[in-house]
Amino acid sequence: MTQLDTPGQSTIDQAWPEAGIESVEHCPYCDSAERSIAHRDVQDWSFYCAPGKWTYWCCKQCASLYLSPRPNRDTIGQAYGSYFTHGVGTGQPLVHQLRERLRHECWSHWLNADLRPRLHIPNALSWLLRPLKARVAERFEVVELVGLPKGTLVDVGCGHGYFLGLAQGLGWRAVGLEIDPAAVRTARSRGVDVLEGSYSRLAEFKQLDCIICSHVLEHVHDPQDMLATIAGALKEGGTLILSLPNATSVMRQHFGNDWRLLEAPRHLSIPSMRQLEANLSSLGFTTRQGQCSPLTAAAESSRIRRRGAFLTRQDMAAGKMLEARIVVSTRHDYDFVELVCVKGTKLAADGR
Repeated sequence: MTQLDTPGQSTIDQAWPEAGIESVEHCPYCDSAERSIAHRDVQDWSFYCAPGKWTYWCCKQCASLYLSPRPNRDTIGQAYGSYFTHGVGTGQPLVHQLRERLRHECWSHWLNADLRPRLHIPNALSWLLRPLKARVAERFEVVELVGLPKGTLVDVGCGHGYFLGLAQGLGWRAVGLEIDPAAVRTARSRGVDVLEGSYSRLAEFKQLDCIICSHVLEHVHDPQDMLATIAGALKEGGTLILSLPNATSVMRQHFGNDWRLLEAPRHLSIPSMRQLEANLSSLGFTTRQGQCSPLTAAAESSRIRRRGAFLTRQDMAAGKMLEARIVVSTRHDYDFVELVCVKGTKLAADGR
């Protein structure tokens, strides 16, 4: 499939409304004004639903990335017209339901948990799942939820409510926050408790045991304010499970504009892991790295490089070859930041 016949190309070739953009003069993570252009003329090659060509700047102080100009708060919703949170509810096709049950069955056996819905394979037959170990990756957020003492949890930017359902099944008192009305409707169709609104509604909560912030921070206009709001809603010793792209990923260096995790213009800013840890430390968090795969965006980046709308076996093969070839020296080279952040000193005291 070429760029000319990719569905949605005509949409992304349009200009974003000029009255709906704003300039950003300082890094959203460290406030420095020193910067250089990192990526120019990036389009929505992830979902082909947001118009415009976009420029990412690299902060010379902390190596974080940010868009300027960028959609303002009044128009950013136009970038989510066919975003993936809209259509994954209880009415999903049978094949997707079966895959979800199989995935939960694997995780239930491997994590010694009960993640539903599942297939309920007896423990005596769990060896049947071993060949799937390399293909069914354990989600960072799920691993951490299983291991934490149960209490009250808020999933900020819960999307279609997937983690909320899992958390409830594990014994958490779980509530979601979601700004997108379509995603709220989808989540509620799962039977989970979701409040419509932004992260500012965290001010309604006090002394939370856990907050999930999975791939949300990169979407907000003021990430430092969001982190401070999260810190204010957690109790002393409470846990933030945080995941988002990492600006210093070696995969970004390899793919450039075609790196899947740029996702312009929805990803307004992407921090470096080092700077994000500094921001969290200043708010009183102690952090540790979760169990994550160093490189995960290779196949999707290969798809974007050829301007395809759908992932193919060739993309998967190219991604695997690249993952085997690229050397990851430190965790600062990973595609994703996946951090367990404990407010106060509990992490240092008990090792979690």
